Amino acid sequence: MLLYLLASFITLWIGTGISISSIERLSKKIHISSFIASFFILGLVTSLSEISVALFSTINETPGISVGNLLGASTIVTLLVIPIQVMCSKGIVVNTKSDYINFPTAYLVASLPVMLILDGNLSLYDALLMVIAYTYLLFTVSNKETIMNNLEQSISHKPLSILKEILKLLLGSVITIISSKIIVSNMILLAEQLNVSPFIIGLLALSIGTSIPEITILIRSYMHKSRNIALGDYLGSATLNTLILGLLVFANGGSIKITQGTKYNLLVLPLGAGLFLLFSRDKKFERKEALVLVLLYIVFVILEFIL
Repeated sequence: MLLYLLASFITLWIGTGISISSIERLSKKIHISSFIASFFILGLVTSLSEISVALFSTINETPGISVGNLLGASTIVTLLVIPIQVMCSKGIVVNTKSDYINFPTAYLVASLPVMLILDGNLSLYDALLMVIAYTYLLFTVSNKETIMNNLEQSISHKPLSILKEILKLLLGSVITIISSKIIVSNMILLAEQLNVSPFIIGLLALSIGTSIPEITILIRSYMHKSRNIALGDYLGSATLNTLILGLLVFANGGSIKITQGTKYNLLVLPLGAGLFLLFSRDKKFERKEALVLVLLYIVFVILEFIL
């Protein structure tokens, strides 16, 4: 089973790599801001694995594994992927006053699911709140008309080039979805064999696998020796997880109960988001500050086992 899982994760890596490359080229061809492209388009692509997990966990009637996966993925992005990027780059410049999006609102949206899951139940009202919060975030984005105009002009002037990249994107997406289905099925079997809650498997194990797209971006950035990051790559994925979770609750009859694993250590996600905003207030995110977030993630994992 472990070799089968490893092969599936490698395939997932390949599929997301194809999709990410296509998105990077598309954003250049249609002249969309790199931040907007990374937040919305690349954020969607890097969340394909989470979307697939949500779909197949619903089909298999084990939504808990997807809930854990979504929370775990957002935690990994905030407390592990971004800080490691900072440490590898010897610090990064972060513009939290971007004209495109309200960063505090985005971090609030990404952290919202943690606040709602602490009672062990996600209700219809919780789902509505998550969907509304993400929708509100979309309305805070500026220059929407310019983006649509650029998209229409690019499609009319370069139809074949755009179509080629879209087909590659679809290929990568199909590979990602198939790999995710295999991974979910095997993770459910693993949870049963270990007698562990699917929520915990999703939170601590599956979330690492479905964060492969973000890790891919991290490695690419390091290989190109880039000191700055398009924060939208990560923030877009983390906020989209909130929307996915809301839709997951709707798909499961308006209620999901989690009987194991919902402990107060989950509060490290909103805490980490708050610290990120605090550390980046001067636009420079230093290595020592990134180390604090990494240590916070380690504490999160330890507390999950001892609480």
